[in-house]
Parts: sequence; structure tokens; C-alpha cells
Amino acid sequence: MRTLDFDYVVVGGGAAGCVLAARLATDSNARVVLVERGRRDRNPWIHIPATFFKALQGQDADAVVSEPDPSLGHIPFHVPQGRVLGGGSSVNGMIYMRGQAQDYDDWVGDYGCQGWGYDDVLPVFRRQEQNLTFDNAFHGTDGSLKVSSPSSPHPVSRLVIEAAVSAGLPRNQDFNGAHQEGVGWYQVMAAGGQRQSAAHCFLRPALRRPNLTVLTNISAQRLQLKGRKAIALEAMDANGQPLLIQANREILLTAGSFQSPKLLMLSGIGPADVLARHGVEVVHANEHVGAHYQDHVGVPVTRELKGMSGLYGQDQGFAAMGHGLQFVVARRGLLTSNLLDAGACVDTDGDGRPDVQYNFAPFAPGAPGHPPLDCHAVQVHPMTMRPQSRGRLTLASADPSEAPKFESNALAATEDLDTLRRGVRVAQSVMGQSPLSDVLGDELWPPPNSSWRTQNDAFDDAIRQHARTIYHPAGTCRMGPDGQAVTDTKLRVHGIEGLRVADCSIMPQLVSGNTCAPTMMIADRAADFVLEDA
Repeated sequence: MRTLDFDYVVVGGGAAGCVLAARLATDSNARVVLVERGRRDRNPWIHIPATFFKALQGQDADAVVSEPDPSLGHIPFHVPQGRVLGGGSSVNGMIYMRGQAQDYDDWVGDYGCQGWGYDDVLPVFRRQEQNLTFDNAFHGTDGSLKVSSPSSPHPVSRLVIEAAVSAGLPRNQDFNGAHQEGVGWYQVMAAGGQRQSAAHCFLRPALRRPNLTVLTNISAQRLQLKGRKAIALEAMDANGQPLLIQANREILLTAGSFQSPKLLMLSGIGPADVLARHGVEVVHANEHVGAHYQDHVGVPVTRELKGMSGLYGQDQGFAAMGHGLQFVVARRGLLTSNLLDAGACVDTDGDGRPDVQYNFAPFAPGAPGHPPLDCHAVQVHPMTMRPQSRGRLTLASADPSEAPKFESNALAATEDLDTLRRGVRVAQSVMGQSPLSDVLGDELWPPPNSSWRTQNDAFDDAIRQHARTIYHPAGTCRMGPDGQAVTDTKLRVHGIEGLRVADCSIMPQLVSGNTCAPTMMIADRAADFVLEDA
């Protein structure tokens, strides 16, 4: 077996791993290795903002598929995941949204996560950010992550914004500012026609450092423990040969909400009954490993466009050639867009806090797990912001190459179905307003035979059948101060020395918005904790 030796072993080269490995190597002389199961981020579709959907459909992403989900009419829940350096930040829609201040204060008040309140995390967001639009108390301008306003906002999105204002929603110029509620243009992790992924912004500048090593196409198998101390990562290289990567100081899991808990369980850290069932020796019993799975769930309300074009056909023929030429010559036009350029955050239940986020986009999504429909269309896509439903991951077997057993329970909580009903009604109200209503044709979803105006079985069934992930799995290694959690508030795994988890799996409650920015913040804070303890 080939053996490598480092001080810090960072397992998972996604958004969190790129930030964490770069910080540790830059701010110390320690020898750091970043281990990624996928390949380098050389795919050109990754770096052109508008082609992210091509990257999602290729070898740089795969999907974890749940057991048939009773809450979705026994339809499996498909959750795509980045499998490339940069992870989700290399294949996502590039929306930069941190969530609400109250989200982080709730981590403190409801879950006992002292030191994670909004006043604690805001400085980290600001130091990471190089905002090209805002320079104020909520934003930074000197960080590594370029954040901008949409470079080529789509005319259809502009109509949706104006219709939402006509429906009574306030305008919001900054969803990451003093207030989240309202409608407007998103801030995006793209600038100058280049996706601003964690690999591009944080990792790449650190690669010249001699104390940083990046290993790709490496499959983590399990952690090697000496007593209750993590000392090495057992892995397989691209040729299927065993590899042992020793950690003199710490191992840091940044493999995401599916792979981080799976690796813990394969290493003997998790629910005792699950481990025993698969012949894994129990080193530290913790029933919360793999539990508390949560995700934002959405249902895209969609109408055909008449007399106005969306994105249909823009990646084909002469249209594609024109967009390509404009991009190559001037770094302008559709290919510089993230395609999801506008949205809204709406308080649908009247408690004074937005509970539904809306993405606006000029195309018609297909059924969950299927490509877009072949027509010009617009979607106003409501999604739960603070889901109450909880799923669970367990081992399917002790074979590291096998995906975890995944019970999503995506809409198991009645509150989440209620939230989506309200969300659909608001979306339909927006679509009924001029100037958007002037260019709308047939209803694509919800189907005309399932009245969204009243609560009924046909409407609820339509929601269950069309519900889909918003690509924000979290919570499966949640942090907390006691045995009701997997890590403590410094992200150290309870009961094990030399081991931390530092990705979105540690969130005790999903943030009210996209998860890429919070994940990078979590990794940056993890670097602070590690360096303090060095």
C-alpha cells in the first residue's frame, strides 16, 4: 500500500474543501492535502456561466437517489451533487444568498450553537467577498470571491419582477442586506464571463504554495482510527490501488451532506444498530450521524410564452453560434448569464419573516430528474425556506463504493406542503399581473385540472409529483454542544480526537436561501478553529 504523510488531510474538494485547504496552507506552514473523488475543474462548461446545466448533466456531477418517498407519492427523490474540484460551486446556478440574520441567531437560541449568531458570521461573509456592486456594512470588497449583479438580465425576468411588484411585493435591491423580503435581481458568483467557484477564487491562488497538495480521482474508503483518534484516511486511487494518507494533526471532512456521514459510519462512528447490521465495528455510537436530513423543496409554476422568447433553442444552431461569438469576442451576452438572475423572498404565512423563496427563469423545467420542455416558457418557482421535514441516511452496506441508503421524506411534514400550496398561489397571483400576463400562454404546471385556488387532493397530488430538490441537502452531521449532535461548535466530532466536519452537513437548521455562500463561510470558520488549536 502506498503511504503519504501530511499534517492536515481535507477530505472532499467541494466548496468547503477548497476554502478550508487554501486557508490552512496560506495561513500556516503545515503540509495540507486536499482529497477529491472527482476530477480537476477543466471542463469548459463549468466556467461559462450559462452552461452550468451541461456540467450538471456530465461526469462532473452525479445524483444520490432516495428510496421511494411516500410523501412524494412513492417517487424517488433525486439530489444531484458536484463530483469535481469545486463541488457544487462548480456546477450550481451561482446565486449568492446567505440567508436571514435570524437563521444564524436561531442556531444559537434553538440549538445552543454559541458563537454562530449573525454577528459572528457576518464578518466572515464580508472578508470572503469582493462585491462589485455594494460596499457597505453588509458587504466586503477586498475578498477572494467576486460577487456581482447579473451581467445580462433576461427581459422575461424583468417582466416577472414588475408583475411581482404589481402583485404587492416590495422591491429589494439586496437580498443579503438589512432585509431579505421582496423581489429583485440576485447577486451572483460570476463576473467577467467567468464562474466564481471556490476552486477558482480560493484554491487556485494557493496552488503555487509548496505546502499544498491536491489529489483528484481519489475515493475515500474509511478513516483509520487509533483508539478514539483519527490518524489516517484509507482510500483508493484512480487505478484502484489502495492508498493510505496519514494525518499528523487533523482530518477534516468536507465531503458534503451525503459523503461526510457515510464516511463516519464506514469508520465506526454512527448509529450502533446500523453499524452492527453491516459488520462495522462500533468505535463511537451516535444515532445522529446521518439523521436530520433536510433540503429546500420546490415546485416550478410554469406557463408558456406567447409573442416573446425564453431560452428554448438558444443552445442550438445559429442562435448558439451567435451567443458563442459574442462571448468569445467581447465576454458579453447570454453566455455570461447564470440564467437564474432574479427572484423573490416572500412572507406567505404572515409571521413577519419570509418563508418562500422564488426563482424566476425563462424556461420550462421538466418533471423531476428530466430535461426542460421543448417550448418557450417562464417559471416562477416557489420553494420552502425553512423545511420541517426530516430524512435520514444510513449505510446500504459496508462497501465504500455503494451509495448510502437514503430516506428523503421530502414533504413528510404537513407544514411544508402547506408552505408550497401558499407559494404556488402567490406565484399564480404574480402571473396574473401585467406586464407578465400580457405575454403568457397555456398553463404547463400546475395542470389546469388541479385547481390551485382551493385545497384539494388533485392539487396536493400535483405538488407531490412535481416536487424537486433545490440542491441544498444539509443537517446530516449537525453541530451542537451535546449528545444531540455530531460535532461541537468548533466542528470537532463528538467522541473522536483529531477529526472535524466542516461543510453544510453541520447546519442544525437550513438557512433561508441558497447554501453555497454559507458553506464557504462554515469552512472559513473551521480554518479559524483549526489554526487556533494548532
